[in-house]
Amino acid sequence: MKAIVFDMDGVLFDTERVYFEAWDQVAAEMDIEVEEIRDNCAGHNAADIAVMFDEYFGGKVTYAEFGPKKTAAFHKILEERGLPEKEGLHEILKFLKAEGYAIALATSTRKEAAVDHLTKAGILSYFDVLTTGDMFTHGKPDPEIYLTACRLLGSNPAETYAVEDSYPGLESAHRAGMRPIMIPDMFPPTDYTRSIAKEYPSLTALMEALKA
Repeated sequence: MKAIVFDMDGVLFDTERVYFEAWDQVAAEMDIEVEEIRDNCAGHNAADIAVMFDEYFGGKVTYAEFGPKKTAAFHKILEERGLPEKEGLHEILKFLKAEGYAIALATSTRKEAAVDHLTKAGILSYFDVLTTGDMFTHGKPDPEIYLTACRLLGSNPAETYAVEDSYPGLESAHRAGMRPIMIPDMFPPTDYTRSIAKEYPSLTALMEALKA
């Protein structure tokens, strides 16, 4: 069985930059500094972000205050600019489907937002399985989201590709015993990511490699 699991933000859509912009907008409004915690939260689900955020600020400000404002700012930016797609998005999905791959999503984003993005891009039908951040108590780097995606696909993790951009996502796929692939976005490859994942500059480059 040929199977592949995609992360969403930073892999299918160029939305990590939008998230960062939303974080910075709300931080400026609330007069707080978030660069360090913002970067550390990339790739994590909402539940884990809330814990990390609250521990970082120690009661000065809570994620219950910050989170909804950040989410509203994110959606406002997308409404104004549209949903930014990554190069080769439609082409690789068409290729994979034609080649008989089973395709899943493993995103830290909640299901409602993930389905909305996939629907707006016209690609929801390509995915056989959706695993989303709100399905799990602990998100990436915990391997459960990827193990669940493989179980629902009926694929062997050791024979399943996982396409990621974030450090927690790559660690999650690695711990699940999968075949991690990194397409760098906001964070550069490191010696460690290179030791656990193959690296390609874009979805288009990945597609060409799979063809070969």
